[in-house]
Amino acid sequence: MPPERSAPEKKPLRETVYLDVKRQILSGRLLPGSRLVESSLAETLRVSRTVIREVIKQLELEGLVRIIPYKGTEVARFSLEDIEEFYAIQAALEGMAAGLAAERMDGGEIGKLGQIHQQLCQALRKDPDQWQKMNISFHLFFIERCGNRRLQNLIKNHRDQFARYWRIILSIPGQKERNTSDHEKIFQAVKKGSALKVRLAMEDHIRQAATNLTTFLEKHTFLI
Repeated sequence: MPPERSAPEKKPLRETVYLDVKRQILSGRLLPGSRLVESSLAETLRVSRTVIREVIKQLELEGLVRIIPYKGTEVARFSLEDIEEFYAIQAALEGMAAGLAAERMDGGEIGKLGQIHQQLCQALRKDPDQWQKMNISFHLFFIERCGNRRLQNLIKNHRDQFARYWRIILSIPGQKERNTSDHEKIFQAVKKGSALKVRLAMEDHIRQAATNLTTFLEKHTFLI
């Protein structure tokens, strides 16, 4: 007789609500500057205002919302300088992870990375959603293999700060093509076994995206 399957554990209500609101912020559904009204959120999500307050406190600690005395809570706005600083830090962190991962990769791992890159190239002009999925997979491939858990946590927490700008970056004409070309340079550096070149190529890749984003936002400040 097959063993009984245990029912999947339900996430605590607070965590479920936290993830829901965070997802709305990171996806851009809740835009920078949008007000978060406790009573409205509690009614919409069918939870108590106590739960909403706890969620807002957590999001404030992560820098995703701002609590303004006597006014309420709003989705955090970032200045162009903030965005430049976020990306400078992310370039350093992901560059380090990429270099560490490259040192640990064997032929099989390089082959798996090549498959991800190939799928990315194939999706470039056919399937934007698949392209973005492979784009994320390419970056995660290095992060997950860097062998440094604290670095992984730093990158994950920091990526949340600017995830809301991913859609804007990828809407910039030619950006997906530039990203794909950058990934090719990173992949070739991996194949050559040069961890330093992998690190520098990843840093340049993220800095280039940051430059294009800030240039675009200077002309479309309402998106900040």
